[in-house]
Amino acid sequence: MLYDFWDLDKNSSTPLYEQLYKKIIMAINSQKLRKGDKLPSIRLLSEDIFVSRTTVETAYDQLCAEGYIKNCPKRGFFVEAENSFNDSFSSVKQSASVIKPTVERFEYDFSSLSVDTQSSDIKFWTRCVKEVLDRHDIISSYGLPQGEWELRENLCSYSRSVRGVNADVDRIVIGAGTQTLLSVLLGLCSDLGKTAAIEKGFFPQGEQIFADFGYSLIPLKADKNGIILDDSIKSRILFINSSGSIRGSTPIPINKRMEIIRWAEKNDAVIIEDDFNGELRYKSKPVPALQGMCSDRVVYIGSFSKLLLPSVRISYMVLPKSLSEIYHTRSENYNQTSSKIEQLSLSKYISSGRLERQLRKLRKIYAVKSNILQDCLIEKFSNDAIVEAIETALCVRIKIRSPYTLEELKNKAFNNGIKLGKCREKNGLKYFYLCFSGIETDKIPLAVDLLKKSWE
Repeated sequence: MLYDFWDLDKNSSTPLYEQLYKKIIMAINSQKLRKGDKLPSIRLLSEDIFVSRTTVETAYDQLCAEGYIKNCPKRGFFVEAENSFNDSFSSVKQSASVIKPTVERFEYDFSSLSVDTQSSDIKFWTRCVKEVLDRHDIISSYGLPQGEWELRENLCSYSRSVRGVNADVDRIVIGAGTQTLLSVLLGLCSDLGKTAAIEKGFFPQGEQIFADFGYSLIPLKADKNGIILDDSIKSRILFINSSGSIRGSTPIPINKRMEIIRWAEKNDAVIIEDDFNGELRYKSKPVPALQGMCSDRVVYIGSFSKLLLPSVRISYMVLPKSLSEIYHTRSENYNQTSSKIEQLSLSKYISSGRLERQLRKLRKIYAVKSNILQDCLIEKFSNDAIVEAIETALCVRIKIRSPYTLEELKNKAFNNGIKLGKCREKNGLKYFYLCFSGIETDKIPLAVDLLKKSWE
């Protein structure tokens, strides 16, 4: 029997067995071969298409492993699969190439998705990574589900000295970002009901995780002192940032903090404190985290995106004793999502004292950037805009009136090489949050001038 549709190209770089394997699948997909059809024996097919028996046997073995054909002892090989969804392997490759994402580079980046490489400590961080890579005995194994012990030890001392967090090694859990940690945390909080109170718009990525877990969100109003809580809010989970919010740069004052703690005790609630950039306040001394005042009810979450590099995906949470006990009963069922190499590198970076030095350096840099950006916006937009700094978000908010829509304004900036981040509209004003962490200091005046021209 001759199988003309199995012609193989012996000059191709693709191995003959792989070509034959694909040809048979294509024949099944096109229904030239149907379920139950008998295939030629290995010897006969190798003679018909002029290849070795090993080539045919290797192709048949792979097809059997994937369930396309089956080997019936003393009877031969038979087609087992119905025709599949794909017409050919080439079409899969073509479709994959079509959706390949492209990396867009902007001359001026006001989004919150990057940091200025001139202010990052890449050289020393690289040295830490190289030292860890030389520890072959350590990096050749999986990491601990809870996070590497030495990093958790260093995080205890760092979070206590920099943020006033009350932590011990057993209550720290490390993961690849706040979203990942929230996914673990909400599993631990399954007995607290399916509602969560949160200041809407502060952390949409966190809101998405709550939605994925089936939570109903209670949007909280806020004033200059922070969120407003009363007896009408029926939830046992409260999500906050005590260092600031999207509404302003002021941290939650002590009286409001005490009110939040009393509310949590009254409602037997857990407070999730997302301390986003809490240590990066540059106009005044950072206010200690809420967790230090009430460690038995507060879950503290910290990260290093703006301190190191956004691509280093390491965050950590400090659990109250009650949730820590639940975590340890199931910890072996979790996989660690943060790179062991990066964890050990961060541990070295912290223990060397470099992280606190980098923190002091960044506070000075961000103070300068914030002032320059505010001055430039006030100069260029004069009375046409309201300009105000939002410290922990590392951005300056500008409110403008414009006949253009938000999308049109973003596109105008985009077309001039300016990348914008979060924006919204309220009471006829367009709000743009211009984050300065990812733009070089000397480019800020040029970027603001171009932005003004783009929006005219």
